[in-house]
Amino acid sequence: MNPTLAAENLVERPVTGTPATVYAWYVALLLSTGHLVSFIDRFLMSLVMEPLKHDLGVSDTQLGLLQGTGFVILYTLLAVPLGRMADSVNRRNLIIAGILLWSIATALCGLAYSFGTLFLARIGVGFGEAALVPAAMSILASYFPRSQIGRAVSVFTLGASLGKSAALIGGGAVLAALTVTGGLWLPGLGHLMPWQGTFVLMAIPGIVLALLLLTVREPARVASSTIKPSIASAAAYVRTHGKAYFSHTAAASAVILVIQSLAAWAPTFYQRLFDLTAPQAGLLVGSVILIAAPAGHLTGGYLTDLFEKRGSPAPAAPVMIISLIGAIPVMILLGLTRSLPVSLVAYGLLNFGVTMGAPASLAGIQMLTPDRLRGVVTSMFLATITLIGIGFGPPLVGFVTDNLFHDPQALGRSLILVITVVGILGSALAVLSRRFFAATAALSSSN
Repeated sequence: MNPTLAAENLVERPVTGTPATVYAWYVALLLSTGHLVSFIDRFLMSLVMEPLKHDLGVSDTQLGLLQGTGFVILYTLLAVPLGRMADSVNRRNLIIAGILLWSIATALCGLAYSFGTLFLARIGVGFGEAALVPAAMSILASYFPRSQIGRAVSVFTLGASLGKSAALIGGGAVLAALTVTGGLWLPGLGHLMPWQGTFVLMAIPGIVLALLLLTVREPARVASSTIKPSIASAAAYVRTHGKAYFSHTAAASAVILVIQSLAAWAPTFYQRLFDLTAPQAGLLVGSVILIAAPAGHLTGGYLTDLFEKRGSPAPAAPVMIISLIGAIPVMILLGLTRSLPVSLVAYGLLNFGVTMGAPASLAGIQMLTPDRLRGVVTSMFLATITLIGIGFGPPLVGFVTDNLFHDPQALGRSLILVITVVGILGSALAVLSRRFFAATAALSSSN
């Protein structure tokens, strides 16, 4: 017998309805920290876009490409193969390898000297991060019973919002310190501008986390999942239940597009519209996210579990609808007010509302999918929502600003237009998903 598999089989899997152990929650918290670090490295770009724009002479459209398209190119291409690996190899080690890769790529962002080299480094960040979520979702689904999966996923997605906050607050503090000292000097590399040095220093937490993850035990798989599932078999299952998967994924893509567009442009919005410096904007925006977004994630997970407990045919759908519809009036207030206190309150309410949809969307895909296919199908799901939400969201806002309004100061109006249209479409798709969700979810729980 393979000694690795033997060791993995010593890890107790939860019985349906049995509460998760303390160790399971420890694993969830550590995986959430991984999500946090990934979002630090992903969203650090949003903090430094104005100094980067000045030094490299790039347009808003190019800034959107750096935020979105550059990140998603390899993320979407490799998410499915890495998801298949998550169904067959040691998931913990896969996550560790991904963390080391994206941390190195983040440091390389700081060594970039042009739009092209920075774009390539962002591709590397996406490559490493593609390994995290499919493997983490598979681990959580192995450690937690279905009755607690919404809350477990909300703890994991909570790391995303905390990561955004850490990128803006911690990154802003590092940027401010390096601005005072005139940048960062490294042996063999010479002098780096403050925004470049910020990338290099903020890559360090990932290395530390990779070591901490060695304390996580790989959970045992159900017997059927020890057979390596193929991408073709997963794709065939999704096609067979296409209406349920399409409607849920389309609604989830709308949620992620709203979240990512807002996160990508908020620091720049406050720098342009309220004349704040990058560290000032990072501190304010990061502080608001730190307060509002965790509450949104935990509320979204709680509501998903509550709708599941009360027998909702599609527990994720109503949470996504509330998230998307609620974003529209608050975004209008945020985009039009010229009072900084009112704007920050609106930004907090908006973050609370939109982040409720994230754990619902991820928990929903776990409910739809049998254990043996979760890694592959989750990776397909993530590739799709990441391509749409991150690949198109931030560039679309930049394109609208450059080509519809022709004014960098019109960034607020661009956000209003994009979020309103996407919110309406996404809500309609979430309503549609209620028609098909229940039958597929019931089938997955029996496989």
